[in-house]
This record gives sequence, structure tokens and C-alpha cells, in this order.
Amino acid sequence: MNNLLENHPDIIKSESLDLLLADDTKQLQKMEITPDRIKAQLDEITKAASFWREYPDKFIDFMKGPNSKFNLFFYQRVFLRSVMRNRYAYATFPRAYSKSFLSIMALLTRCILYPGAKLFITSGGKEQAANIAREKIDEILDLIPGFKREIDWKQTNLGGKDYVRVVFKNGSKLDIVAASQRTRGGRRHGGLIEEAILVDGVLLNEVILPQHIGGMVA
Repeated sequence: MNNLLENHPDIIKSESLDLLLADDTKQLQKMEITPDRIKAQLDEITKAASFWREYPDKFIDFMKGPNSKFNLFFYQRVFLRSVMRNRYAYATFPRAYSKSFLSIMALLTRCILYPGAKLFITSGGKEQAANIAREKIDEILDLIPGFKREIDWKQTNLGGKDYVRVVFKNGSKLDIVAASQRTRGGRRHGGLIEEAILVDGVLLNEVILPQHIGGMVA
């Protein structure tokens, strides 16, 4: 956090943040967030969001908090920046590379940083996609509790056998799309094709990819 501010002094400056970073913790006090306070910091918030869209790994560093033991490896930072900066990304890596973990982390990050985003996850089977999504989302939320505060839990469903739907407070949505003819005609801003080798080539080209109207497909 301190490194981010030192390297980018014009990003994220506020009275509340100064207090949080102060050596004297006795200065800390509860400060109400109001529309006027947000408007006063809107320029700085805009700069921060623009910066994090290019450097999503720095957003993860910010969201995890100073006391977290979770740290991204260098290759994971490269992966996150690559998929967030390019419209299409295709990756082939060995087991234990954390492909699914990083890909779904990128989707969650994109949902937070791009209000109103509609993203999907698909695989060879809808149940398989749901299991992967549920497992990785739970893991990410445990490691980065700050993500939980961005989710509208009243509309979110992580308990379905073949259904996962995450709705964010900013209007973004992440759900499961079946690789079948029944999903033809859907529209999304981007998504993840998990284990693409297991997805039928015809369905991939005629059903899944046409849903994508911009953003990331991995």
C-alpha cells in the first residue's frame, strides 16, 4: 500500500487514508461515507480505477489489506496484466500453475473495476464449470475479504449444483453459461472458457464466442 502511494503520489489521497497510514493509531476515528465526500474524491477515485485496470495485481495488493499473508508471484502478476489488457487471451500451462484461480480472480476484478460488466464462465459441462467457479470464488474471497464487500449477497447464489451467479453492488454480474445450443443468442462482455479442449469446437465457435462482445476470453 505504501509502495503504491510512493510510486504514484497522485493516486488515492484522502483524509481517511492518511489516518489509516498514520503511525499514531489513536488518531483513527469512524468517518461516515457520504455522497458529498465521494464527489470530493471523485477525481482521485477515477485515477485509481484507471491505474488498477492496467495493473490489476496492484488492485489485488490493495484489496487484500496490509495484514494478509497472501502474495502474488511474479508470473501471476504477468498473467493478470496480460488478460486484463487484451481482448483475447489463450493460455496453455501445466497443472498447479493456478490457471483457474488466476482466471476467475481476473473476472472478479474486472467485475469490480468495470461497473455493469456481464461476464461468464463455461466449460465442457455446466456442472463442471459451476464446481470450478464455486471452489475458486470461495478460495479468492477467503484470501481477499475486501472482495466480499463488493458483492450483493442478496442476489448472489453460490450453492447451485450447476449454477453460480455473482451479482456486484455496481451492477456487474458473473454467471455460468452452458456450452450448448440452448444458450445461443446470449450476450456478454467477456468470460472464461475453462478447459477449452473439452468444449465442442462447433459450440465454441457458433454459440460461446458469439456471446462475447468485448473484454476478455481466456
